[in-house]
Amino acid sequence: MHSPVPLAIAKALSDELRERVAWARFNFRGVGASEGSYDEGRGEVDDACAVTEHVRRVVPGAAIAICGHSFGSWVGLRAAAASPAVDRVLLVAPSALFFAVRGGALGFTGYKAIFIGTEDEFCDVDEARALADEMGAELRVFEGFDHHFLKSRRTMANAALPVLVPEAPVQ
Repeated sequence: MHSPVPLAIAKALSDELRERVAWARFNFRGVGASEGSYDEGRGEVDDACAVTEHVRRVVPGAAIAICGHSFGSWVGLRAAAASPAVDRVLLVAPSALFFAVRGGALGFTGYKAIFIGTEDEFCDVDEARALADEMGAELRVFEGFDHHFLKSRRTMANAALPVLVPEAPVQ
């Protein structure tokens, strides 16, 4: 929840689309003040599904997108595959290590996009391209960016807005 990449995207949503979208950020079990403990992805997918269902109840009929960074992108894709309410997913700097165990997550049929930096330490551009091809995802490569988008998180976050909320153009 307080990781810099999701925080930058939440700030961009707030700054640019505050009155037109709702969003939720959360910690996985065992992170920060959250109860529970790390569950090797299984419980974390349940956490993401619970948040997705909560958003669906609070904002019925709204389009739902999931965005995750690194491990969170793998969890988000798996949660999207398990939830018919989700229609798009943005995977930011997906780690090739996590995606080596794909399972049913590639069955998600909604819109998919991957953001990767050319200097990512955990997934190189060729691995991201192969994953994008396998998933049928759009790939956006950020020149000079690392896994945490230290060069400019705001640039990445602003690029995320039309992916996450294509129906609400940025003013």
